[in-house]
Amino acid sequence: MAGVQLPARPGTKLVLGAVLFCLFLSGAAGLVYEVVWSRYLALFLGHASYAVVAVLMAFMGGLAAGNWWIGRLADRVKRPLAVYGWLELAIGLYAIAFPAYYELCYGLYVSLVRSWAPGPAAGFVLKFCFSLAAILFPTVLMGGTLPMITRLVTKTLGEMQGRVAALYSVNSAGAVLGVVLADFWWIQAMGLSATVLAAASMNLAVGCIGLFLSGWMREGVEVAPEETPAVEQTPDPENCKADDEVYQPGDRLLAVFAIGLSGFVAMLYQVAWTRVLSLALGSSTHAFSIMLITFIAGIAVGAWVVTRARFAKRPFRAFGFAELALAATLGVSMFFYAYLPYWFVRLAGLLSRTEAAYPVYVLCQALICFGVMFIPTLCLGMTLPLVSRVAASAVSEAGSAVGRVFAVNTLGTVLGTCLTGFLFLPKLGLARTFALGVGLNAWIGLAVLTRTNGLRFKISTVPMLIAVAAIVWVAGPLFDRTWQGALTLGMWRPGITPPNRKEFIEIARTSNIRFYRDGAGATVSVHGDRVDGTNLFLKVNGKTDASTFTDMMTQVLSAQVPMALHPDARDVLVVGLGSGVTAGSVLARSRVKSCDVVEISPEVIEGARMFSNYNRAVFQDKRLRMIIDDAKSFLLSTDKKYDVIISEPSNPWMAGVANVFSREFYANCRAHLAPGGLMVQWMQLYEFSDAAFDIFLATFTSEFPSVSLWRTDTADLVLVGTVEPRKHDVDKVVSALAEPEVKADLERLGLSNPVLFLGREVVSSEFGALIPAVGTRQHSDFYPVLEYVAQRDFFLRRTARRFQQLDENFSRRAETLLGHYLATHQLTREDRTAFTRFYLAEERRFVDIMDSFLLRWMQDDPDALEPHEIATRFKRLEASAEHDVLRYASLGQKMYERAKTNPTLLRHYGLSLMRTYMEQRSVFYAPVTDRLSEVLQTLIQVDPDNQRLYQAYLAELAWDRGDDKSCINYGRLALLSDLPRGANKFKLDASAPLLLVTRMADSYRRLGQLKDAADVCDRALQMGYFNERTQYDALLFEVTNRRVIAELAAAAQAGR
Repeated sequence: MAGVQLPARPGTKLVLGAVLFCLFLSGAAGLVYEVVWSRYLALFLGHASYAVVAVLMAFMGGLAAGNWWIGRLADRVKRPLAVYGWLELAIGLYAIAFPAYYELCYGLYVSLVRSWAPGPAAGFVLKFCFSLAAILFPTVLMGGTLPMITRLVTKTLGEMQGRVAALYSVNSAGAVLGVVLADFWWIQAMGLSATVLAAASMNLAVGCIGLFLSGWMREGVEVAPEETPAVEQTPDPENCKADDEVYQPGDRLLAVFAIGLSGFVAMLYQVAWTRVLSLALGSSTHAFSIMLITFIAGIAVGAWVVTRARFAKRPFRAFGFAELALAATLGVSMFFYAYLPYWFVRLAGLLSRTEAAYPVYVLCQALICFGVMFIPTLCLGMTLPLVSRVAASAVSEAGSAVGRVFAVNTLGTVLGTCLTGFLFLPKLGLARTFALGVGLNAWIGLAVLTRTNGLRFKISTVPMLIAVAAIVWVAGPLFDRTWQGALTLGMWRPGITPPNRKEFIEIARTSNIRFYRDGAGATVSVHGDRVDGTNLFLKVNGKTDASTFTDMMTQVLSAQVPMALHPDARDVLVVGLGSGVTAGSVLARSRVKSCDVVEISPEVIEGARMFSNYNRAVFQDKRLRMIIDDAKSFLLSTDKKYDVIISEPSNPWMAGVANVFSREFYANCRAHLAPGGLMVQWMQLYEFSDAAFDIFLATFTSEFPSVSLWRTDTADLVLVGTVEPRKHDVDKVVSALAEPEVKADLERLGLSNPVLFLGREVVSSEFGALIPAVGTRQHSDFYPVLEYVAQRDFFLRRTARRFQQLDENFSRRAETLLGHYLATHQLTREDRTAFTRFYLAEERRFVDIMDSFLLRWMQDDPDALEPHEIATRFKRLEASAEHDVLRYASLGQKMYERAKTNPTLLRHYGLSLMRTYMEQRSVFYAPVTDRLSEVLQTLIQVDPDNQRLYQAYLAELAWDRGDDKSCINYGRLALLSDLPRGANKFKLDASAPLLLVTRMADSYRRLGQLKDAADVCDRALQMGYFNERTQYDALLFEVTNRRVIAELAAAAQAGR
């Protein structure tokens, strides 16, 4: 079969089209690498601002070096397309090897920091060196690709500007695709390693195309006359028309300096825009990616404009006007930034909170970002192609000129990033930082347009500098108050949206801001409430992370729960300072020798000093040691062991936060726990689904398989995990609560009473690790599933609730500390008083456990009137079955007589009695069941169609009173003849059969009959009691089944 005959040489359009396609793919791969490598390096360098800057400096520095060095080589090579192909192949091959090379760098870094223990300055240098070692080689090669291709496609100076603009535009468009692929698809679908390999395949494909085209066109072998490069020198000034631009050495020098300063300002804007938009839109990973996409997309369009616009035929002048346009658009837009939160919330408020609407929500974020950044970045995108033309004195220097321009611009971006984050934002604030950029852009534009040299230029510089300083100074009083109030409202969180812009601005301007700092990594503010200003709220990037009102319960219990469980703890680590309340509660323990607190933001430490009245003046305690660092980075750098580690980060949907919910982080914490130590995790339940909760808990228990869950308030949990099962001495725990300083600390919550305190435990360590299903995905640094699931949950406003089905406070056989305490202690008058005071607080005036507690009180003291009076002060969330019981009971013996011919009334009476029993039973109270048992036994005789249900109820009563044999016997009667036909005999209560199976399996387990327990669970699964309809409410069955399987496996292992 004859092969396809190719033309002798490809046409110019074909080559140019292929080159543009290659640059598009190369740009996409480059941004994928930037996203993924930044994540990789952050795993051991940390997310602290200086570590992020170190990574950025290494990445951008490598690009600049490649621009400069390979750009100079480009003018001397005979086969630029082939060289380009080899560059792309080398990048792809390096990327394939990167995961293995990363492990080498990781191990070396950890060994070095632990043996050396560098200080902050040396630590920054070390992190920069390791970043450089990890990504210098590929970034240098990346930096050389554009100059090399420019040399290939540029034959005359006249076409250089258009060609550079086209190449830059297409490469930037590819970069947009790279961000989309990496953050919105590949990382969450494949993980980091596979994402790197996918990008590497793009480079390898591009390299192969380049080498194939080079061979096809016989590059460097022989060149057709019409393709001979025409070396076009700069026009002689004497032979030019009056309006022609002539680029003398001074012009070229000014252009290169200006493009460097322009790059500096561009990154100043990017850093400042990122902060403004994260405050306005929220700080999720997707939000940051959208900002990056918008920034690069504007640059791509700006470069494309250069290829089409007539004014671009005078590049130097066009560059000056582009800078002035940039200054003008930024200056005008600053008057509208305060409205961004309002516009976004109004736009997003039009959406229903459904899965299908989430992409539209992301689009709303993108629209706001485009409105803010698109026109300014379009102006920025025009500058590099224009200056590239000005900087070239001959076509033979096209590669080196482009390389020089891009290198200087890139170095400017590095400097801009560093100074903006570490100097301008902290010292000037957001508004003045923007104003500085506006002034510098105006200065660049005027300097270029005047095109003066020598003394005249120096004189004109002085008023320009004065003008820039004036703009910066005026911006503060003009914008600061409104911006600070508007941007820290956190309106992107669920809440009340002002009805109009006027009211929104009024709220912003009257905000009670006590403290405000724009830091390198975050904006931190402290607010007083609007009522009397007594309650304080600490916000990070607009989200409340600590307060003296709603968060106090969680902040205090995050410390007091583990310290009570481990009263002999000496060394404690707290991850995340917040308001300092948790650290203060830790140090309330006199036995604590040291408390190390790792906080990533220095501004949070400064803001926490405002809470000295609430954090027990923690900063004055000499046992406190503050460490400004990323928690993961700190743990890698120390060998110290801790008795308790408390981690209380923000929500996992916040950018960068999910890293301290990863399996690797928990493994590192485990390595730093002393024998018998406790790992404590604060977990927010709001804006977090049951699926996300399972991912989190599966990850946590992979390192801490014994975990108990403690409810701090309706929105938060505290998890206490251990490596080995740990039996706590209840009396010792209660004694630890009696220490005067501890008692005083808990008293401000109303929780100094031991019964109240122990009642915060809702799931014991016997069940905690069994909540997530076997095979539930775990959140890993290299496969960050939780980060992306949580972002959707935030939009959908989900709440994790399913674990509440295991709340052992409502069980008669609770394995919690409270269950063990009540087995040996009677409730005292002090217990009753504390319970009443606590639950009568306005925000807790619901029946909940208090209804059962009051019944226990009435049982213990039948003549007391107080429990009856207190019961009238509680709200019921739903109607109680007790009213039906009273109504049917009044019928007396007549109901029993009627049941012989028509059991309807007695049936409803029995169902109401059973429902009332299940509402009232708890760890505190066992309702009297004599009448209920009598009614159920009667119904078995008179209502045979539903006798299986009544037998199931009797089995439930038997299990509650600890009679496992009777539970099994009743269960056998209920299920024996019914299993082959499914649940049709339980039509009055569809949930009964699965609960019955659960109780039978647990009774078999308690009697040591594990095989029978497993068999009854398996048969229930086979017969359809556990299905999609019943699955959500069947967590107790799932946990019991997993417990049986785990104990069977342990027994088999022990028998080997």
